[in-house]
Amino acid sequence: MAGDVRIEDVVAGRPVEGVYAVVAKQRRHDKNGDAYLVLELSDATGRIEGRVWKNADWFDRNIREGDRVRAIGRGSSFRDQVQLDIRRLDKVDGDPTESFVPAGRRDVAELGGELDFLVSEIGHPELQALAHAVWSGPHRDALLRSPATASDHHAHLGGLVEHTVSVAAICLTAAERHDRIDRDLLLCAALLHDVGRARELRAETAIEADPDGALVGHVLLGHELLLEAARGAGIDVARSPWWAKLVHAVTTHHGPVERCRTREAVVLASANALDARLAQRDR
Repeated sequence: MAGDVRIEDVVAGRPVEGVYAVVAKQRRHDKNGDAYLVLELSDATGRIEGRVWKNADWFDRNIREGDRVRAIGRGSSFRDQVQLDIRRLDKVDGDPTESFVPAGRRDVAELGGELDFLVSEIGHPELQALAHAVWSGPHRDALLRSPATASDHHAHLGGLVEHTVSVAAICLTAAERHDRIDRDLLLCAALLHDVGRARELRAETAIEADPDGALVGHVLLGHELLLEAARGAGIDVARSPWWAKLVHAVTTHHGPVERCRTREAVVLASANALDARLAQRDR
């Protein structure tokens, strides 16, 4: 509808009306014990937190995560963050082709080129072949388009490759300072650690977890993708002395670091956490 306010244009103190996707919903209580809702809303320009103060129970029953809604309210400010005080919320069907997925700040093609360069920097032939088979294989478009998470960090188109490149850069810096780190193994693990997100998440009209992908999780889905790519590249993982170390680093990248049994796994888990936290600060 013409005149709808995009999320990037919401200003404190001004009225707002627009159609958005409900990314997250949480029921809370104020200091008097009265219920209210906290919603995270999304459109193609970004995300914003909204609050429903009245009739929270009714909206909690009738509005679900993933719904498209027409929200009417007013912009507000809390702790230097622009929010939305919602007075009315109506579920809408809308155009099924309309995207509510934010785009990233960086060009995806540029990020893809940077990632390809990092793949070429892997000196070990098999590790390079595996990374190339994943990122330049049949899933390349899905990988480059995928968000890194549904709502936590890098939750936008191209978020996965943006996060991957950043984590790889942090890992390379660590490898330069600590000569006992296997640079090639670490770089390969960094480039592959989150590829399962492209199978776990859907970024069509909004970022949503695939029903099956949410049950399996991106770590296991990523492991399956690596096995497929290894077979396609003619790599016999059973005879590869680096395979177990690579799988360990990739599957422990969420930490805690106490679970990490190799230097490469410790660096990857630390780099992943650092980049995620910095990205959350940028939201």
